[in-house]
Amino acid sequence: MLIGMKFSVLHSRKARDDDGQAAERKAPSPEADAAHGRTTDDSATATSQAAPAKRRQPVRKTTVRAKTTRKNAVPAPKAAPRPGAADQSRSGIPSVSAPAAAAPHSPTSDQVAADVRHITEREPDVAEEAQALAERFRLRQPHIDTHPDLPPVIRQIVLTAQDKMNADVAWYRALTPDDKNQLNIVAETAVANFVSWYEEVKDIILDPNVPAQDLPRPHTDEIFFVAPLEFTKSISLNQVVELTRFIVDQMEANVSRFAEPGKEQATSGAMLYYSREVAFSAANVYASSAQARGDWDARLEALTIADLLDGTTSHQVASRLNLLGWRSDFSCFAIVGMLSHTGDISLALAHRHVREAVRTLGGECLISEHDGLTVMLIDPRHGMESTDFTLALLPLFDDSAVCVGPVRDGLAGASYTMRAAMHSRQASKCLTNVPRPLRADDVLPERALLGDDDARRELYNNVYRVLRGDDEHNPLLLTLSTFLRSGNSLDVTARELNVHPNTVRYRLKRSVEVTGWDPMDPREAYVLLTAIKIGMMLEG
Repeated sequence: MLIGMKFSVLHSRKARDDDGQAAERKAPSPEADAAHGRTTDDSATATSQAAPAKRRQPVRKTTVRAKTTRKNAVPAPKAAPRPGAADQSRSGIPSVSAPAAAAPHSPTSDQVAADVRHITEREPDVAEEAQALAERFRLRQPHIDTHPDLPPVIRQIVLTAQDKMNADVAWYRALTPDDKNQLNIVAETAVANFVSWYEEVKDIILDPNVPAQDLPRPHTDEIFFVAPLEFTKSISLNQVVELTRFIVDQMEANVSRFAEPGKEQATSGAMLYYSREVAFSAANVYASSAQARGDWDARLEALTIADLLDGTTSHQVASRLNLLGWRSDFSCFAIVGMLSHTGDISLALAHRHVREAVRTLGGECLISEHDGLTVMLIDPRHGMESTDFTLALLPLFDDSAVCVGPVRDGLAGASYTMRAAMHSRQASKCLTNVPRPLRADDVLPERALLGDDDARRELYNNVYRVLRGDDEHNPLLLTLSTFLRSGNSLDVTARELNVHPNTVRYRLKRSVEVTGWDPMDPREAYVLLTAIKIGMMLEG
């Protein structure tokens, strides 16, 4: 089939070259365009002369690369099949008709050979282009929705197996009509291919002197190309294998109905051998499909995480999240750390364990490596708490700091929590006893010192402005700042403010209620002092 397509392309190319040479004899040849290749002005003029009714429009000078024109000239299939199409239908391979632009009579072999020599001597790469064209056409073959031809006895056996599947197997019964029909076509194509293969090689198979390793192997890869790529998403590999097993069992039980007398055992052995090859081919197709989807998803995840870390929350990022299966409205939090691994393979396994743990808890996860760290974005869903996921994932990390961002909503929240977790990882270097996990809110002062604008805004809005309220001389803010500046001394604060120490205690207690930070704790006092300093700088 590919050779026929090559010859058709070469012959069409020869006809176009002859037309071009005829046009060049009638008009001066155009100058070569260094930027875009050869122009087609003369050929357009010749066409317009041949069709006067279309000459009302001015002829525009267009520049086209000759090689691109050849590659895009994909022949359209005709309605009538060429000879041998019935055999291809039995094997599950769609027939390809001759190009529409072909001559009314077929060229002889001598003419074709002369054309090949003539063209390939001038352009040696034309054969490779013909091969590439054929491959592209094969990959773009239409969706197959017709059942292959089968002998009546075998078709009845296959239909019986499908009825048994529909009665006994819940997942098969629950398939949509389109998916069920496509799965049946795949199975019937495999059976049709077996019939064709067995007819060709049965003499070799039945020869007892031929060892098993020398038996001719059937070509089963094309069986699964009758279905679109989406087929591997809706139908699992286990389901394909189960349907194949049902059909093989039915055919083996009824082998006497279609096998030649005395050759039932050999036919059963051939069926088992062929079904094994089909199973291997199915595994290969599904593995390739899964790898392609996994590689694509990994690239999408890496791009999405990199954009969110940079603060990009455009609609392109939202589109990527939708492609990855995330809802438009979601809550999420980030985890940043280093997974325990010794190489690329163990890292890939660790990523898989993370995804399994998150999905077991009912959540959804994005994961990627960034600057030597593992960055995760987790949507808890189903009302789960971030703590549940964090505790489940902690054993997968090494002994270094594992930082957790706050729960936020939407794309902007996703960007915030990821940056917070990343800055917390940097801030953990200046802590003596790092909590496990380390919450981003626990290192707000260090994040602010690192230049984290989110941390500065949070300290200003959630601490300083809460203390100040609408009055810049608010006694809570004045008492707390005086207390922190005096070395946490109640008496010194009372004397400086000229109030009773109990008044200072009351105001400090009140500040804990409104901010959540206790000035009596050295660490939390540091957070409060940093917030007050930031507020004074921003409003001073």
